[in-house]
Amino acid sequence: MGMDLSYLEALMGGVAAEPTTSESAGGVWVVGVEGRLDDGLLRLVGKARVLADALGAYVYLLTNGSDREAAESTIRAGADQVLLAQGSPTLTDLVSFFEPRQPEVILFPRTRVGRILGAGLAQRLDGGLCGHAADLEVDPIYRRIVAHQPVLDDAARQRMTILAAPAMAIVDTAALPAAFNEPWRSGAVADAGADWVPAAEPRPITWPQPAVTLANAAVVVAGGRGLKTVEGFALARQLAQALGGVAGGDLTALDAGWIAEEELIGLTGARIAPKLLLALGLDGDTSLFMSIQDAGLIVAVQPDPAAPIVAAADYNIHADPADFARALLERLSRA
Repeated sequence: MGMDLSYLEALMGGVAAEPTTSESAGGVWVVGVEGRLDDGLLRLVGKARVLADALGAYVYLLTNGSDREAAESTIRAGADQVLLAQGSPTLTDLVSFFEPRQPEVILFPRTRVGRILGAGLAQRLDGGLCGHAADLEVDPIYRRIVAHQPVLDDAARQRMTILAAPAMAIVDTAALPAAFNEPWRSGAVADAGADWVPAAEPRPITWPQPAVTLANAAVVVAGGRGLKTVEGFALARQLAQALGGVAGGDLTALDAGWIAEEELIGLTGARIAPKLLLALGLDGDTSLFMSIQDAGLIVAVQPDPAAPIVAAADYNIHADPADFARALLERLSRA
């Protein structure tokens, strides 16, 4: 592993040693294995260049295809070496490829394939992962990758230091600066030595169906302290199941021990956008309102007509939330 010397070459007219492709390559890697070298991937290579310069490392791009002319554009964008493979890799293929190379950093574009392979690879390599990064930097003291995570549709960002190695990030390339185009850069295009799936015999890809969660549910039944007891909150769970949705709660439900952390709706929990949000016994506060503003239809059930959630709801039912849940469950059972 060594620092990129393209800047020195441009000034001195010399030729630096080519980056190694041995099994101890290290370095900053960009993985784009969807058969295209688009602007987003070039932007990601440019970000990898910035990180590699701070780390004193090389930039490697692992991609699939045989278009060497297109691969040259990634060198102008900052890659030291482009490794071309054939076919589409499985997670096991990537684990076998990277384990002996011991990369410092691996970056995936935030596409469907990138999200699946990136998360799986981080787990298999025991690395650290930022699942959604809008930008990246290097901590100059500890030489660790710091990811900038968008919050509330990128209204704000929080910085997350990735401690485990290799440091991995799935990056929203649209949020990155424009790609470099520096024709004086030198690099190499080589065969990756990987033929994952013969082009003549493509394997069908079966994507697993995502589990229904607060983040993607069409129906969410959210409960709060107005349900009064754990038995009352159990009615919210039963109602969510009957409606084909999921249950969640606010901070009062979490403090009462009725929900787990992953079921919390709020700024420190999940932001939701269901087609129907049935709010049982929720008073409503700023944290909750910021997290449910994308909901399609909000129906609030609570006895207090002056509760803050009244103004945010599309329909208000002034009743005891537990009694309402029992009555609706009974009606659904007869349908």
